Amino acid sequence: MKRFRVLCVVVVITASPTFLAAATKFTTDNNASCDISVSPAATLLLPYFEVDVAKPVTAATNTIFSIINTSRTPQIARVTIWTDYATPALWFNVYLTGYDVEPISLYDVFVGGKLPPVPATAPDACKTAAGELPAAITEQLRQMLTTGATSSSDCKVGGVHDLATGYVTIDVVNGCSPASPLDPVYYSQVLGYDNVLTGDYEDVHPDPGIGNFAGGSPLVHIKAIPNGGGTTTATPLPYTFYDRYTPAASKRVDRRQPLPSAFMSRFIQGGTAALFTDFVFWREASTSGCASTNSVMPVATVVRFDEFENPTMTAIAPNSPATASISTASSVFPPLFGASLTGWMYIDLDNRTLSTRPSQNWVTVRMRAEGRYGVTYDAIALKNGCAPSSVVSSVPMIGGSK
Repeated sequence: MKRFRVLCVVVVITASPTFLAAATKFTTDNNASCDISVSPAATLLLPYFEVDVAKPVTAATNTIFSIINTSRTPQIARVTIWTDYATPALWFNVYLTGYDVEPISLYDVFVGGKLPPVPATAPDACKTAAGELPAAITEQLRQMLTTGATSSSDCKVGGVHDLATGYVTIDVVNGCSPASPLDPVYYSQVLGYDNVLTGDYEDVHPDPGIGNFAGGSPLVHIKAIPNGGGTTTATPLPYTFYDRYTPAASKRVDRRQPLPSAFMSRFIQGGTAALFTDFVFWREASTSGCASTNSVMPVATVVRFDEFENPTMTAIAPNSPATASISTASSVFPPLFGASLTGWMYIDLDNRTLSTRPSQNWVTVRMRAEGRYGVTYDAIALKNGCAPSSVVSSVPMIGGSK
């Protein structure tokens, strides 16, 4: 007989009629769904990257991603590189011919200043900003992504890291505009609405000193709802992916699917095989522009379940920046008790800064073993972005045995 304790985790959902109606509609109408799937989209999200800018490419941690145009007509993709505090550090355009694919090594961008080539058939506006970045711009980019410092301001735009760290967004746009991703004009006049892009990414760790492994996964595919049309086309979405940046008079003009807040994933931690699991968080910024609040956004709830169904929670709610890779052994997560090495976690990343909706998030899982094996995949979303937020509380119940 094995004795055990039961701790009931109660999920209390409060929602407005609008949210409930939206959640119901978007889970039954696949052409206007809030569910995120791997299929052609108008925006792609690389939730997290790491690049070692201090080593030669043969030994440097690197992130490589690809953009694919699934349509027969040329498309322009705007690539924006953001710091881990959600500040845009660099943006450039990629001209894709019909059925084209463009791989981009972030090491080449950050160290060599190399941008993707532009074909001769591209518009002149796309050719103007092409080529290699000036050395001063490349150096400033590395500083922003490793120290969070900028030469033009005392504002802290990112954390301090040994590796260049941040995330990337890739949008379908209607032209090679230089507009800043913090400018509302970018969302009301530059964004396109054709769901034609797909892509994937790989994180590579070739240094034998820390292991020699790699992982990869599809990019997060975020559709425009409905597909096609222009800025006057209405969307049934209750809010959108770029809600923080769109013009106040037309908040849903980007028409991008919102991302969810609650996820779950299995973990493996410890043991003689040196098993490790990192959860990669991408989180919607609390504020736009230069703001330190994006470095310490609160996490609503984390519950760890071991393989014997025993749950643990932290007494103090953890926090994290806009994007980060965090080991499951970190104090951000509830501790692992007993001999169990595996289990799963419930993670609600709502930062509780909004009263009308939950904040948007994404979770990716990276597992490693023996310093030479690695896999990367997305965590399971427990609801879509149109569903309401939830509050999880623990209620002790009567124990038993089995």
